[in-house]
Amino acid sequence: MKALQILMVGYLCCTFSAWAEDAPFIPTTNLLPPLVQEAPAVDRAPDCGDDGLECILWVEEQLAGWESFFGCDHRAVFPTVYRTLTHEARLYLEDNPEFFDDPAGLGYEAVLFYALYEEMITAHLNGEAIPPAWQVAMDAANEGDATGLQDMVMAINAHVQRDMPFAVAETGLNLPDGTSRKADHDRFNQVLNDAYDSVIQAVGERYDPLLLQYDAAGLIIDDIAANKLVEIWREGVWRNAERVSSTRDTPLWDSTVLTIEVVAQLTGLAMSPGVIPGYRQTRDAYCVEQQAIREASESEDSGEDTPEAGLTLRASSSGGCSIGMGNNGMGWLLALLMFVWLWRKNTQARGR
Repeated sequence: MKALQILMVGYLCCTFSAWAEDAPFIPTTNLLPPLVQEAPAVDRAPDCGDDGLECILWVEEQLAGWESFFGCDHRAVFPTVYRTLTHEARLYLEDNPEFFDDPAGLGYEAVLFYALYEEMITAHLNGEAIPPAWQVAMDAANEGDATGLQDMVMAINAHVQRDMPFAVAETGLNLPDGTSRKADHDRFNQVLNDAYDSVIQAVGERYDPLLLQYDAAGLIIDDIAANKLVEIWREGVWRNAERVSSTRDTPLWDSTVLTIEVVAQLTGLAMSPGVIPGYRQTRDAYCVEQQAIREASESEDSGEDTPEAGLTLRASSSGGCSIGMGNNGMGWLLALLMFVWLWRKNTQARGR
């Protein structure tokens, strides 16, 4: 029974970040219209280049710096996830330069989004208070026997549920031409879908071999269902960005902040049970071994130099905001749907 509980937690967490590599991507949230209108956003081409790649590459390099800084510390899991996703986004932009309406705006959003992570991790390392959702993730990484998957999804929850709507709202809900940015926001779901395998491999090969076993076999409809849950979650990000934009400097702001904080924190706490006793030592030994293998391989390869990433604290671009998004109940509906999907997967597994 204990093993089944651990497996269930693993699958539940995985659905928060799982985009099945073999499942076709069928967009649906793009059918939902934007609800808040704003003035046209500033053209960010002078900041990030017309293609946005200058900013995205800069973020990727900063994350590589944090990844190196943490080494086999369990807090390194998220910089690896984040760097890999950013790398895949950069490759996608290079290969599909016409895919987004405003790639420069996407690059600028990436910088704002990263600034919130850097602000948090710098405060954390300095012993200062950090938002509760991030505290849940950092506590799990610093102590106990959480799996690499749990470290990954608790940090993803904090960064996406808490931080992302502020980055989206600060970038602007509209494009420079006055049309909504939501189409580009929805298109990024395709990038996440395609990046799934790279993220799982990167984290599994560095920090936790169990992660490589979470690609559970099953009907393709189950993979599509998990894909849809992630897409719906990002729809919640957009709606909360609209809340951030529309309630700033109004009497409703405190209510927005409160619901955002509570939902993100409770979602993180829901991901924390189901640890494997003694697994921290197993993960640590595995990481050291994998790191030695990579270093030996890199010493034989003199063809490329890894760019050094500075860890200088950048001022937050979110206008001093330190709170992120809430789901207005969507997160808990999502969790229920994921639990049903998870139960079905485990029932199938026990039947084999």
